[in-house]
Amino acid sequence: MIPEVELREVRLFLVLAEELHFGRAAERLGLTTSRVSQTLRVLERKLGGHLLFHRTSRVVSLTVAGRELYAELDPAVAGLDRVLRRAQARGRGPGVVRVGLLNFASGVDVLSRAIERYEAVYAGAKVQLTTTPFDDRLGPLRRREIDLVMTRLPLDQPDIAVGPVLSTDKRVVMVGRTHPLAGRTDVTTEDLVGHDVRRPHGVPAELAEATCPARTPSGRLIRFVDAPVDDNAELLYLLARGQLVHPTVVPFAQHFQHPDVVAIPLRDLPPSTCALAGLKDDDGPARDAFSMIVEQVLKTT
Repeated sequence: MIPEVELREVRLFLVLAEELHFGRAAERLGLTTSRVSQTLRVLERKLGGHLLFHRTSRVVSLTVAGRELYAELDPAVAGLDRVLRRAQARGRGPGVVRVGLLNFASGVDVLSRAIERYEAVYAGAKVQLTTTPFDDRLGPLRRREIDLVMTRLPLDQPDIAVGPVLSTDKRVVMVGRTHPLAGRTDVTTEDLVGHDVRRPHGVPAELAEATCPARTPSGRLIRFVDAPVDDNAELLYLLARGQLVHPTVVPFAQHFQHPDVVAIPLRDLPPSTCALAGLKDDDGPARDAFSMIVEQVLKTT
């Protein structure tokens, strides 16, 4: 009998075969490393007990059986995904593009003009906007719930292609008015040492590091706190109480204001760029057409 292998198990195997690292695979899949290991063991049992990976404390590599399975499964699943995406596109109607937003601050001017032009140029075209979860910025894209996502850079992920840059924004830190840094005219990363600093959750390591480096130029460690929040209102509440330092950008600080929160220029970090990004294996014509419209708008800005 054919084993009852689930598609999620197949996708997990393919991601792990690409990453050869349980932690990175877990991050891409939005799972814990223990769940990745557990699902892999179940898949190996379903496929006759053959080991698909050699696993040591330091190295993960494909076995012969694993390499053979990957060579056959990868193109098969890619073909299945193309069929499903075309069926999904037909269900959504022609020219529908779903875009996930960081927030409604950075890059919105360019995006608004692009939406207006896209819906005017293409009959039946529509752009659907949604805000991505605070602690799962790339999850909706990887789950194909959206076609494009606005993201901060740098973003160096094997499955994601970075598209046009929408904005370049100066850096600030947001703190409560009673915070020791609140009276400063500007700060550097050196000034953040000894304070509780929040870095974004649910983003790749390179993006978190660019938001605020783990060490200052002189080598001192910055203290990051585990302060997950669900939305901007909760973040502003924590800032107003003086509990956090929040490195961010000028448009965010201007858009999300609170009477007890101030924004201070952070002068030793370069400006932060915001761009559109999509999955590399997504060949949706509506997505590509909208990206081209965005690039046209940027040329006339």
